[in-house]
Amino acid sequence: MAKYTKSDEIYKQLVEDSDEDWLYGLVAFAVVEEQRIEWAKHHEECNGQTPTADEITQWYGSQPANVLLRAKGAAENALQVYAGEVLNTVEEYTRRDIEEGIIVREIQSQNRFLPQFGVSLAASFASALLIAAVLIIFAFLVFSDTSAVDIGKQLANDTEVTTDGEEQRANE
Repeated sequence: MAKYTKSDEIYKQLVEDSDEDWLYGLVAFAVVEEQRIEWAKHHEECNGQTPTADEITQWYGSQPANVLLRAKGAAENALQVYAGEVLNTVEEYTRRDIEEGIIVREIQSQNRFLPQFGVSLAASFASALLIAAVLIIFAFLVFSDTSAVDIGKQLANDTEVTTDGEEQRANE
């Protein structure tokens, strides 16, 4: 691996000239830069001042040959963890949307029940009235209509038979 002297060279190697996805390279670059920032904080704590440009250049040059491989491995792990979190979040939102959709659909079906219930109730009431009217008419006909025997008795009372076989009305 070539010796690097500044962050631009590492960025070019990991992001611009890489055959891998740019996001993967960008996260690997962020891993390297995070190491440099931690080193700079440690340097400032130990020496009481921030590192100079020459000291930063020396830091880049002192990195081992596999620093980019380790950064890529850390980037891959970070992206996998992030992808898992995104997948879990999407799954949770999808599950919640499905549950809410089922609940909303059930509530809407209940709302459709009330108008249908009203129509069914009105139809039942109308059919009950119709049946009651038919029964009342039938009862009136049964109780007020006289039978043939009753009609014959009534005619017999209205007419008298004379001795010579002629009928005469009682009312005449």
